[in-house]
Amino acid sequence: MNPQVRYRPPLPKFDQKLVDIKNIEETKQKSVLQKSDKRRFKQVNLLIDEMLKKLTQVNFQFLQNLNQENIKVQCLEILGDELIEKVKSRKYSSIACALIIHSLRILLIPLRIKEITQIIDVDEKQVRKILIQLNLIKPFNEDAFTIAFMIRICTCIGFNQKFQTLCKFFYSHLKNLHLVQGEHEHVIASVLVKLTGDFIFKEKGGINIHTVSEIAGCCEISLKTLLSKLTPYNQTMYESAFEFYQRTK
Repeated sequence: MNPQVRYRPPLPKFDQKLVDIKNIEETKQKSVLQKSDKRRFKQVNLLIDEMLKKLTQVNFQFLQNLNQENIKVQCLEILGDELIEKVKSRKYSSIACALIIHSLRILLIPLRIKEITQIIDVDEKQVRKILIQLNLIKPFNEDAFTIAFMIRICTCIGFNQKFQTLCKFFYSHLKNLHLVQGEHEHVIASVLVKLTGDFIFKEKGGINIHTVSEIAGCCEISLKTLLSKLTPYNQTMYESAFEFYQRTK
């Protein structure tokens, strides 16, 4: 025997049975996952119906009625394989509630997260986490939603269209200065009403911050913090607002 020739072990035989068994196991696992997703989809769908019934029973002062069908259609448009995959570990109730809230945002129906979670009685923290995922899948128009919130506050207080137009002017001004990025929509809306009220009713001492905060459902501290941030720009804003107000008289 030549010592320089190394012994090579024979190649392992190809075992088709092992391959077939592996394929069968993968198919079974995939089938189980699909059944699980279908079950999850069905359960979330049922919960959406139940939660919408609860919401429509609440008499919101600023809303004529909530179109349950429109909200449901929007929920189902968002609820797909991509979402199910990302929120598998979340409770069905939290997923359903988050879908409703995000659909309301898309439809520009100005209800706060806390408002809805309290009515439906679900975990607000869980819902907020799912909402982040939903906004990545289908973003809502934050500017339009902020304006919708502003109109809600104005409607509740009794401010007319001209007041609302001036609110929109202030919002445009603040956006151009990049002063309200990252703020919650209902907080920005509250600030717009406060700024506009202080401008129009200057001789009467402006508008009461507690009134705006209470009607908007906005934390008074958050409102004061944002207003304080805007203080250095107030003079310039009011001068521009005066010119705009004169033109729209």
